[in-house]
Amino acid sequence: MSCVAAILGRIGHEGRQYMKVRVLAGIAVTTWLVGCSSVGPGLANHPADCAIGIPWADCLPGTRGYANGGGSYHREAGKAQRDALTAKFDDALKQCEAGMTTPELDPLRAKIQFSRKFDDAPPFQYASLDAFPSAADRPLIAKWATIRDGCIQRENAIDIIPADATPLDVTRIKQERAFGQEAEAKVGELILALYQQKLTFGEFAQRRYVIGKAAVDASRQYREARLLQDQERQLQAQHVANQQFANTVSAWATYMQAVNARQPQTVTLTTVSTGTHCTSVRSGNTVSTNCN
Repeated sequence: MSCVAAILGRIGHEGRQYMKVRVLAGIAVTTWLVGCSSVGPGLANHPADCAIGIPWADCLPGTRGYANGGGSYHREAGKAQRDALTAKFDDALKQCEAGMTTPELDPLRAKIQFSRKFDDAPPFQYASLDAFPSAADRPLIAKWATIRDGCIQRENAIDIIPADATPLDVTRIKQERAFGQEAEAKVGELILALYQQKLTFGEFAQRRYVIGKAAVDASRQYREARLLQDQERQLQAQHVANQQFANTVSAWATYMQAVNARQPQTVTLTTVSTGTHCTSVRSGNTVSTNCN
């Protein structure tokens, strides 16, 4: 029995006559046939066939038919969505890069790495720069921070939820994005401390890397958990990823509390790495430091 016949068989005689008239008249045909597959005889997405492994082109992800090579219809639709999403992010990136290329920021380029991946360790040039921002650097840091805020706002405004996402998909996608957004917010705290001269450029670069890598690791672990077939193990792995990142955020709060309590230009990389507690006092071009 065809899909149309099956649908017609579910309604009464009068309903069948009414539907036939409308179909013959060419009115709202799609409305009546939404339950039919567009890739072959049967119901949309061939739920029974796909469940037992027959690879129809409209098999849904997660079915045995999809795993057996079916689902090309949804794969193509998914690719089109991903391509459109990539184009939006590319456009946002180009706008961000255009803002960052302003010559006004040139004096900072040897001190702050503007373009980088979250989990890329900072080059030695930046990680070892044990110097506080100068008075001339501070307005440039403020300028860079403003441009960066605009970049983040444009990126966060992009809707990354597919139209056909399930409630579980929505939760997963939002959580993966939240890791990066949290890390960006923490970097914002670092930038403020750098502007206030409570961080050296080197400590800024190193701590920026720590929080960024933690976010990337958590997102990757969360994503890899979805590949587990056992749902209980999947949820457990996702919980571990969330907990590990939460621990990093908790430690970060303690770290930032100590940073915010510093007096400007008093803590250098040397004192941070050795764990000693030092107080430095600047007098003209001379800095005297006492450690214990």
